[in-house]
Amino acid sequence: MAAVLKRIKPGIAEEKRVGAFAARLEVVAKKVSRKEIAFCGSIGKSTWLSGDHDIDMFILFPKSASREELEKNGLLYGKKIAKAMKGRHIIKYAEHPYVQAIIGGFNIDIVPCYKIEKGEGIKSAVDRSPLHLEYILAKLKPELMDEVRLLKQLCKGVGVYGSDTKNLGFSGYICELLILNSRSFENVLIDAAKWKAPHLIDVEHHSGDVNIKDVFSDQPLLMIDPVDSKRNVAANLSSENFVRFVEAAKAFLAKPDMDYFFPPEMKQLNSKENIVLKKRGTRFIAIKFNKPDIIDDVLYPQLRRAIKRIETLLRHNEFIVIRSFEYADDAGKDAILVFELEVWSLPNVKKMVGPPIFSHKHSKEFLSKYKKTFIEGIKWAAERDREFITASQLLNSLIKMKPGEMIKNGIPGNIAKEMTKSELIEEKFFDLVKKNKKFSAFLRKRYFYSLSL
Repeated sequence: MAAVLKRIKPGIAEEKRVGAFAARLEVVAKKVSRKEIAFCGSIGKSTWLSGDHDIDMFILFPKSASREELEKNGLLYGKKIAKAMKGRHIIKYAEHPYVQAIIGGFNIDIVPCYKIEKGEGIKSAVDRSPLHLEYILAKLKPELMDEVRLLKQLCKGVGVYGSDTKNLGFSGYICELLILNSRSFENVLIDAAKWKAPHLIDVEHHSGDVNIKDVFSDQPLLMIDPVDSKRNVAANLSSENFVRFVEAAKAFLAKPDMDYFFPPEMKQLNSKENIVLKKRGTRFIAIKFNKPDIIDDVLYPQLRRAIKRIETLLRHNEFIVIRSFEYADDAGKDAILVFELEVWSLPNVKKMVGPPIFSHKHSKEFLSKYKKTFIEGIKWAAERDREFITASQLLNSLIKMKPGEMIKNGIPGNIAKEMTKSELIEEKFFDLVKKNKKFSAFLRKRYFYSLSL
């Protein structure tokens, strides 16, 4: 592991530079806000990786402050701090707005929160963060910090790092708790190789305080928060990433390799893989549009809601979806919703089965509703024209709607706004794959990376 640490552990010069900047930032922030400041991310816990200089700085407001005061003054302080340090800023929106500043090569999230004590209820979603900082600083011994770094890098390497709504993986805090629980990087993998969903980890033995099944249903990893026994730290972890991590633990223990930490860049689909996808005999349809200018924590849930709603519309019209997924280019402007269809074309007519002829009331209602009726056995039946005979007709009708109408049909607002200017890609789907290398690599991971336990 020494070779890995050599690449990921900050050197003395880097530590001094980051430490000096954080100290100067804290002085300015305290002067501007006249409030307590906490660095709640990995830099504050000394578990950060070399080159990762993102700083999460929290401004702690008293519980007596109103929500309006917290949001208004939080933004005001953030702007003043950025200006005082000759940086630039933008306003970001999560549960409440906050300032993201860029100062001297550092990205700083300046986040207002309420100062609460352990066991107290939160007033905003980020109020636990200073308590997490306090807990880790008290429990994580210096000799374990490098173990956390190794675990973080492995999670990054196998694609399961980040508990945000985009990645649905392991947060830095989860990695820190796993090391505290197992006492080393290797022990975490030994333990993880035996995990079966749902798996419970309770570092402080708080699980007796709650009914686990009632509070944490349908979650593969149940990690009780040491500062809040009613919270699962791993609530955002997807089942896929749970399985991916367990699989990686088994594989690494069987045959350690640097590629688990620093994987080669994901390649795009090759010609043979393209042929394999085409031979599935299914139909790929994509809705391509400009990615909304919103933070990932808002973007990805809305993309997934749009996918589910469109799936429902397709299913309601008897077009069967085998697989679907959302794609957004991190550095680019594209967002793509992909649907792989088992059934994408239907006859012009649809058969409707009615009530038995002995049910006079319902028979009368059925006959009044349909014109082309006939009898099959003892039941009425009818034929009616389909509204859509192809999936592309249905999707075209959707993207031609105005944003308000689209929203009424269940498409989230930010997605609806951009989807009205979208392109429906069907016949030229594989042309899109060929042109867009990142999208091609994304499809390769989806279709040619299998999971098992």
